[in-house]
Amino acid sequence: MHALTCRRTHHTPHRSPHPKHARTLLVSLALLATACSAVVPRADTSHTATAANAYANPRPTTPHTLHIPGAPPIELIHVPGHGTTNPFWLARTELTYAQFAPFVQATHYDGSDHPSSRPSEDFLQDWNGNPTPPPDRLDHPVCYLNVHHARAFCVWASRTTGCTVRLPTDAEWELAARGPEGRTFPWGDEWDLQRCNSGTPDDGFAGSAPVGSFPRGATPEGVLDLAGNIWEWTAEGHLRGGPWCMGPDTVKSAFVAREDTERADDKFGFRVVVEP
Repeated sequence: MHALTCRRTHHTPHRSPHPKHARTLLVSLALLATACSAVVPRADTSHTATAANAYANPRPTTPHTLHIPGAPPIELIHVPGHGTTNPFWLARTELTYAQFAPFVQATHYDGSDHPSSRPSEDFLQDWNGNPTPPPDRLDHPVCYLNVHHARAFCVWASRTTGCTVRLPTDAEWELAARGPEGRTFPWGDEWDLQRCNSGTPDDGFAGSAPVGSFPRGATPEGVLDLAGNIWEWTAEGHLRGGPWCMGPDTVKSAFVAREDTERADDKFGFRVVVEP
């Protein structure tokens, strides 16, 4: 049985592995013996299969999950490397309220180390000062976060699990969304409003949608929600993917928004990369 595993170490800043070590990294994903609380494969690959049906030569993928105590598992997808970007494991969806909540509850983190630059868009504003998120939004992407809040979660998750948990770089995010062939959208080159939560209530949602609501918008590897739903912070402090309220030009996979990194907007969230 394959399992993504991690050594429990002190957190150190991310360094991209040298190309000659890429094979060692991939082998480690399957062979290391102890888990980050237990990282196990997921048997249901229906989203991957759905995406693969649209491509003549789908790239294979083996989903895994990262377990953080008290949180629903974070499912990970292997994204093959290309050019100068090494292979990496990316969260299948944006981080949800339910997955972010244990961080707040364990650390009492309130975002005050990096207050939002806009008082009307406070850290986790829709939690209304409670230590738990709104019960009707547990499976929605967590928002009202600036890039520093997202990084704080990653530091805590790294220390908690023994894995390196971090934001994807711009190059990684774009490779996951566009693939080596340079797709316009995560699913291909043709716009289809039924494949993402973007710009119109005709998609069934007036705001954000529960993560994974648009399986037909998956990449060939099975990564979901890379177009629409919310903006996603990258390691460089940029926003990618476009939100639920903007149209096809904004959610194109090559589009980069350079926003105030202190701003905690109601459409700003993130997903993670996990390293052993």
